[in-house]
Amino acid sequence: MFKDIIEAKTNVRIVARENGKKVPKLCRESHNVWVNFGRQYLAEVISPLNGSFGAHYNDAPVRVVRYMGVGIGGDSQLLEVASVYPLLDSHYPGQNTFDDTVITTTFLERPVKVTGTPGVGTSPGVWMSSVTAPPTFGGSPITKVTFDTLFQYTDISLYPAYPSVPISEIGLMLSSEAVSRTSQQVYDYGAPPDYINSSTRQKLVAYNTFDTINKTASVALEVYWELQF
Repeated sequence: MFKDIIEAKTNVRIVARENGKKVPKLCRESHNVWVNFGRQYLAEVISPLNGSFGAHYNDAPVRVVRYMGVGIGGDSQLLEVASVYPLLDSHYPGQNTFDDTVITTTFLERPVKVTGTPGVGTSPGVWMSSVTAPPTFGGSPITKVTFDTLFQYTDISLYPAYPSVPISEIGLMLSSEAVSRTSQQVYDYGAPPDYINSSTRQKLVAYNTFDTINKTASVALEVYWELQF
């Protein structure tokens, strides 16, 4: 009978800076969920591909943690997006029901572009930001790894189309996900209430929701995502 359970514990810390200065009221720190897709990934990455033991099971293609994406969904959203930001709501539609305790979560609920042309169109945008490589390891022996990324001042805001973007969810994604997508590849605008284009929307391995951060062109976000075993 097993005495110990191998468990991946995760935590997200967001540091907001406005014009270079830390803004405590916009900083967030909370636990999140390592979802089923992420659990499958961890099982595969420590397993051999075949009897030669020369490759990981997931080596076609090689997949590593590479991206973070953000959205305006999740049940921690404090704003009534439809009434406060009607244009933003129509471009990034959906509900605000996802929570960060459900392991079956597969996608961000209402992902937003990091850079690109605002609005709905055929022009691809960038939906995720790369993490720093290599990541930071901690513990002796090593028992944790921290992935970090920077959403710069010009990221996410997409000014002047939207005065601000009320982000409230974040996801950790693998390198196999496509960073460049058109709006129609991420959203199925004819399929309410979820509007999820499940065939091409980027999948995540971990998910977190947090109280709304109004992202403008004067705010940069440093994100630190820790995974501990």
